Amino acid sequence: MTDIFEAAGQESPRGRAATRMRLVRASLPVFVEKGLDAATIDDLVSAAGFTRGAFYSNFSSKEELFDALFETVTDEVCALVRDSVPQEPRGLSDQPSGLRADQPMVDVFAAIRPFGRQWYLLYSEAVSHALRSDSARERLAAQRGRLQAEIAHTLERGMAATGDRPLIPLPSLAELVIGIYVDLMVREHLQGEDVTDIAPELILGSLRAFVDGPGPCTRHAEGTAAPAGE
Repeated sequence: MTDIFEAAGQESPRGRAATRMRLVRASLPVFVEKGLDAATIDDLVSAAGFTRGAFYSNFSSKEELFDALFETVTDEVCALVRDSVPQEPRGLSDQPSGLRADQPMVDVFAAIRPFGRQWYLLYSEAVSHALRSDSARERLAAQRGRLQAEIAHTLERGMAATGDRPLIPLPSLAELVIGIYVDLMVREHLQGEDVTDIAPELILGSLRAFVDGPGPCTRHAEGTAAPAGE
């Protein structure tokens, strides 16, 4: 299995912080394969190579460890979003023909895709837990908000460079992107579908219904002038 923690450089904290981080990182395959309900404290400490005492000196419950894991994984996914798109987007005149501000969302999916199974299983587990717990719901909303904001910021930077504009609020556009990514992950890991070719079509086709360019809208066929007055 491709590990999402291998996608970025890992810091090496010392002391108690190192123990906590090791517990968090080692819990990833446990929660992915067993889920929050089935995973036991013994499973979690065994994966990290620690004792129950080390666990309880850092976490009060496996639910608290899961929350820490989901926050850490969200850190990594947000970093993948940032690193997959140049921080200095090309200007409109530098864009290849037909390339618009929504194109980076394809690059973002390509960066997340190798870790899609892990992320989707953790995300689904977090949603299930949040639907049963008010406090967990608030924590999940905070992590979803972080990812939404990262994608919205990436879209905003791209549009500032190309002159495109959103036809719906950027947070809503970012939520649409997350929904598309989740659907693609389900297709690939549940249905066994190869999404290599369909991913760009689905991402760009969906976004371009809600993104307008500085010239004729993309709803007009290439090479066809927009009707007068548009």
